[in-house]
Amino acid sequence: MAPRKRSLKFYLFAALTLALAGVQCSSPQKWTRSGQVLVPQVELNEELTQVTQVGDNHSPRFSPDSQKLVYTIGDRPFHSYSQIYELNLKTQKEQRLTFQGADNQDPQYVRDGKWLLYSSATDETKERPLLSKDANKDNFQGPEKYKKPMEIYLHNLEKFEVIRLTALPGFDGEAFWYDKNEGIIFTRRKNNQLFLYSMNARRPKIVRPYSRIPGNSQWSSSQDVKSHVWIHWSDTYETSELKVKWPSGYVTLLPDFDRIKKDPYYDEELNVIFFSMNHPDPKKFNVFSVHMDGACLTQWTSQGDNVEPTLSPDKTHLAFSSNRSGSYQIYLKDWPKTPPCALFKKDLK
Repeated sequence: MAPRKRSLKFYLFAALTLALAGVQCSSPQKWTRSGQVLVPQVELNEELTQVTQVGDNHSPRFSPDSQKLVYTIGDRPFHSYSQIYELNLKTQKEQRLTFQGADNQDPQYVRDGKWLLYSSATDETKERPLLSKDANKDNFQGPEKYKKPMEIYLHNLEKFEVIRLTALPGFDGEAFWYDKNEGIIFTRRKNNQLFLYSMNARRPKIVRPYSRIPGNSQWSSSQDVKSHVWIHWSDTYETSELKVKWPSGYVTLLPDFDRIKKDPYYDEELNVIFFSMNHPDPKKFNVFSVHMDGACLTQWTSQGDNVEPTLSPDKTHLAFSSNRSGSYQIYLKDWPKTPPCALFKKDLK
């Protein structure tokens, strides 16, 4: 039987209905697959809480009890370098945790929240001043972040003890921590390429390649190591791929998007990956989430440049950095009680 023809009036009515639905919808922007193309439903509502006000704020991470937030702040009246701060979300009291004369990056709580794991340029800047002055002498074409000389550190928040974990020239950072054995997988810039390296916090400065494939960075994983995600950059660093490990093998998620995907954060309880991607506008980033199997791609932001998402352990808040107010500040968004993908957890085969 031949398909029934639709009138022009029918299509106009359908288009108007979809437009009104987009305006009235209060859920985040969801994406559905139509053939080989991911088609968005328009949704621009954003109810956010801005928790920082001054400086250039980045890399938020929650404490294990979800009561505190740690992040970096640069360009403040009393310091230009990025220092690590902690905010008590109940009392709104902020305190500075580092006082180094160099930039710090990517802080996170480890060892039940009693220690911080982060990267800093404080020692390498002093030890290798010529390298620091000409950090891009090998003509690295990737993001500016990786051009800085950085080492990885552990910081005891109770005794103010600091342990240096790496001592290599160039960038070492974006460390991922495994609770049980205190293993670490981190990004290292060697010559003009990015690689994933591994080490154990109990044996400082002993590192080995985790993967010899150039272009890999930003590792995030389940604690049992069965599922993990990382970023693989193109040779030109103009695009990147969201790579995942399933029990059956390695997969590239969202190949339809020829964009930059970065900042992956994997929540193993929800089996969801949070990340930032320069889409739909290639000149700025938005925060997205996607199920580990590639389903239920959801856009959570639309205004400004939005990066470095993370979810609180109690699943109540999504935090990220955004320049929507003019400078990069940390924002919180209430996480829905029935979030996208929560009802679609699947065993990957």
